[in-house]
Amino acid sequence: MNKIFTGVLFSLISLVSLGYFIYSNIYAGYEWDNTVLSNWTLSDKSSTLQAKADYMDKFVLALQSNNLADNDALIYKTADNNCQNNIQAVSTLKDRLTQIKGMDESSFQYQQAISQITQQEQGEANTLLSTLNGCWLKTHHYNLWNIWIIIFIIIEIVFTGVMGIVILFSDDYCYFS
Repeated sequence: MNKIFTGVLFSLISLVSLGYFIYSNIYAGYEWDNTVLSNWTLSDKSSTLQAKADYMDKFVLALQSNNLADNDALIYKTADNNCQNNIQAVSTLKDRLTQIKGMDESSFQYQQAISQITQQEQGEANTLLSTLNGCWLKTHHYNLWNIWIIIFIIIEIVFTGVMGIVILFSDDYCYFS
């Protein structure tokens, strides 16, 4: 192998690895949005209680059918990063929606219940969805979930790219044959 071929090969390996890493990240986000998160978003956007409840049912079903990891933690596992606890919290929201379906829409109790649901959706939603996303990533795309693997991949990409550039522009290139 000559110097130009080796340098170009290392640079191409680095670029292909970078492209695959970016693609994997984008695809994992799309897959999460498409299989699970879209139901939450549609529930949040819905203006009728029936539609909210229907999308929330689909969201809980999608979470339960995706075989999520036990938690979204590598070391410090707590009740808050436990996936089943977060699914249970979503289920209580779903149950609350079901409970108020039969109420008179002009009643004070109905308005208060809707207000509580909206506050719960907006108040804890980011943390809850982040934990559920982490549990989903840990199961379906572990290499994108674990920060140490991501760091290793980035180091590998940078190292390979730098080696390709050094080989291409170095005058003291030698290789073992």
